[in-house]
Amino acid sequence: MDNKQQAKSNKNPVGAAILSAMFPGVGLFYVGNKIKAITYIFIMAFLIMMIVEARGNDVIIFSLLLGGFHIYQIFDSFDEAKKSRDRVIVNGEKVINVTLFWAITILAIGVICQLAELDIIRYRDIARLWPIILIGLGAKYIYTYSRSKEGGQNE
Repeated sequence: MDNKQQAKSNKNPVGAAILSAMFPGVGLFYVGNKIKAITYIFIMAFLIMMIVEARGNDVIIFSLLLGGFHIYQIFDSFDEAKKSRDRVIVNGEKVINVTLFWAITILAIGVICQLAELDIIRYRDIARLWPIILIGLGAKYIYTYSRSKEGGQNE
């Protein structure tokens, strides 16, 4: 039988946001969500690599994506610190929810980088695939919205 209990965390949401502002992912390490932190570090590294490899207007696109993601991960660190106050502990270990979306995101980045390293695609061609990010985020939010409706929650 599982021994479940609520754990109160004393993690400071503002502190997590400041840490993430200084270096992406560190606020999530502070909160204890290491998998998401590593994912964010890989995404930031990927976007920086794409800026270095990009030419022309593609540099602007990836720079905007980098800036937007940096701001997003600051707010996400703040939110995760707030959520960490009510984490459930099962048999002495914290239960951390890893979403399928972030698992697929890091897998896609790895596949794209490997294809580029094998010269199957070029980094410049990847710049034209950036709308896939918007499609993925839209699908994630639609899925989240539909799940909240199934649970009986209203807007």
